[in-house]
Amino acid sequence: MVQHVLPLEACTVDDRNRVGGKAMGLGSLLREGLQVPPGFAVTTDAYREAVVFPGIASEVARILDGARSTAEEHAASERIGALFERAEMADEVATEIALAYRRLGSGADVPVAVRSSATAEDTAEASFAGQQETYLWIRGAEDVVRAVRRCWGSLFTPQAISYRRHFRVPTRGLAMAVVVQRMVDAAAAGVMITLDPVTGDPSQVTIEASYGLGLAVVGGEVTPDRYAVDKVTWDIRSAVISDKPFAYRFDLAAGAVITVDVPADDRMLPAITDAEVVQLAQLGRAIERAHRAPQDIEWAIGPGNDGGRALFLLQTRPETVWSRRPRAPIANPNEDILARMIKTMSVPLKLRDG
Repeated sequence: MVQHVLPLEACTVDDRNRVGGKAMGLGSLLREGLQVPPGFAVTTDAYREAVVFPGIASEVARILDGARSTAEEHAASERIGALFERAEMADEVATEIALAYRRLGSGADVPVAVRSSATAEDTAEASFAGQQETYLWIRGAEDVVRAVRRCWGSLFTPQAISYRRHFRVPTRGLAMAVVVQRMVDAAAAGVMITLDPVTGDPSQVTIEASYGLGLAVVGGEVTPDRYAVDKVTWDIRSAVISDKPFAYRFDLAAGAVITVDVPADDRMLPAITDAEVVQLAQLGRAIERAHRAPQDIEWAIGPGNDGGRALFLLQTRPETVWSRRPRAPIANPNEDILARMIKTMSVPLKLRDG
């Protein structure tokens, strides 16, 4: 029997081609016992059934064949998006998604994030992170199903079409998995990378934070607070607090995510506490060790069960720049041992491996 839906905790490396890198990473965090909002993955089997049987795949290929310029790629994206908006999801798939959604809220219509989990993300040739869409604060089974279809269509955003053409990634065989995950009403959110993204120094964790949902940080719309934390001593090596003029928050009256002005007295205050900075860094180091590679992590701080602030992990994926650069050896293995010792001692500590 084909499974169109898998709980996040059941998504393993063996399922990568069916659930995508995002769901696989979240599954690993859940199995490590870390604080991750519950959710499920809509597998690529559901996508393929939706695009193959109604002939959408062949129509997509025909539209893309005629798109060569930037303007043509934008036009192609709009036409393909409309195809997915009109697509009829099989009753069996829609029912599985609706049942999984209702289980998240024990029958209640809880708000969720619906996020793409493309199987082409974070390949050795290119990182596809951020090329597809995310839909926040979706409520109700019918709207969740609609958002899943829209995520499928976002496999063909103009930037995704251009990116794949640049890196010569074939469209044939592509498929989209989707993650549906309970929302965190974030007081602050951001990203964390378990090295220095500027120098590649692996001895620190770099954290960026701002108020509200993480959209403003991920999208580069605000200059976030930035911290560098030592992985051994957990000292905060540096802290740069920025002017954060606005934040994304969910507005209950509007029923949508909106931008709100941050009060003038709060704009230059840290979005998170020093204790939260260190807690984040320690979690980042633990995740890095579990995955045996530097990680790029999204996180949020929202209400905890005790009424206080709690840290939630929203995504982890391999860091795709410095971790893939070959490291030159400090010395030739055939070098005289004394010469090698002297050369090693002369290398700045921050450039040593470890």
